[in-house]
Amino acid sequence: MPKPPPFKICFALLLCGLLAAACLGPAAPLAPAVAEPDTGPARNFTSFAPALRCMDRLLATSRRPPLLISSNGFPDRTEDLDLGADDMLINAINQLNAGSRKYQFLDQALQKDFGQLDLLTVRKEDELSPQIYIRGAISQIDERAADAGVTGDFDGASGAPLVGAYLKGSRSLSVITVDMHLVEYPSRRVIPGGSVANSMVVMQRRLDGTLTGLISRGTLGIPLYVERIESRGQAVRNLIEVGVIELLGRHAGVPYWSCLDSPAGEARASEARERDLLATPDSARIARAQGMLVALGRLRGHAPGQLDTATRRALSRFQSDQRLLPNGRVDFDTYEALTRQSAAGMRPAPVSDAPAPALHPTVPPPPAPAAAPAATPAAPRAPECNGDRNGEPGCDGDFLNLYDFLRRL
Repeated sequence: MPKPPPFKICFALLLCGLLAAACLGPAAPLAPAVAEPDTGPARNFTSFAPALRCMDRLLATSRRPPLLISSNGFPDRTEDLDLGADDMLINAINQLNAGSRKYQFLDQALQKDFGQLDLLTVRKEDELSPQIYIRGAISQIDERAADAGVTGDFDGASGAPLVGAYLKGSRSLSVITVDMHLVEYPSRRVIPGGSVANSMVVMQRRLDGTLTGLISRGTLGIPLYVERIESRGQAVRNLIEVGVIELLGRHAGVPYWSCLDSPAGEARASEARERDLLATPDSARIARAQGMLVALGRLRGHAPGQLDTATRRALSRFQSDQRLLPNGRVDFDTYEALTRQSAAGMRPAPVSDAPAPALHPTVPPPPAPAAAPAATPAAPRAPECNGDRNGEPGCDGDFLNLYDFLRRL
């Protein structure tokens, strides 16, 4: 019997493979599980997150009166990055405003033309407008400002296990710059000394090549490709955060530099601590977290070294209080927060340096409203409102809207 041509054999094998893939593929009900990422969600923390918390504590002790602050947008003037820099700015301001409430961001309709800021929202009773605002931009990107590479190859002797090798390594550096300015409103005068321009270098490393060797009478080639690219978007977030710390630290007259010189803000040191924690057995890591929760008065009646129900609930409550993702697990951010809280409970906070000279507006602030007559008793401030049930205007369900909330401060 004649043998079929080789191309028919290959076609038959390919057809069988396609049919097997169609039959053995995931069923439709499994699509949500297949599409779900393997890694769970996490809070986005940068290397300046500890500095923002430090600034929040400094501002809470300063005598700077609360101010409304806004922004006229944060565009990418280089037209090379597509980022939500406006929301990065708001997030940074709110992190250093969590407890101090000194710089409260006012989000409202804006009209931007030639870098100017016009407010379009007018309230029936009062018009809320910021005293200051931040303007800024991603102003400069120098792609591959520095580039270097090395190439090597090897040819083995005839009959040697390793026939040949080719490797190529390269490293390139790019520079990203963000400019920010603190401006008065409505005069639109840039506050003297209220400008910063910070840059960050992002690195791209790459290694590729091929290793070729002999296996019996055949030749095996293995391609190699490794690339590590530091995030340009994360670099912009870091630059915005450090710019906010510097601008508002100068404006408030607090020693903001004491928040920036902490080793806790070094990304490489944080990465090393996280690797050490991940190398620790789960039971040991959970037991350490349980010990700190017990010392903080947040846990009792638990199984040591086990992530039981009591431990999960205590972790979730702690994570919620610390504005972490309340997942009930001992992840790196939770462990770091527990360590900080435990250390703060065992020793007093360090005394800060002398305050820096504050940035003063070029025009005097508006006069304070006249005090109410002494005979008129002040109306009690309700902790919350429930719409028409309490008879209070400006309520939306069980919450105050933004404008009425800010007017009550």
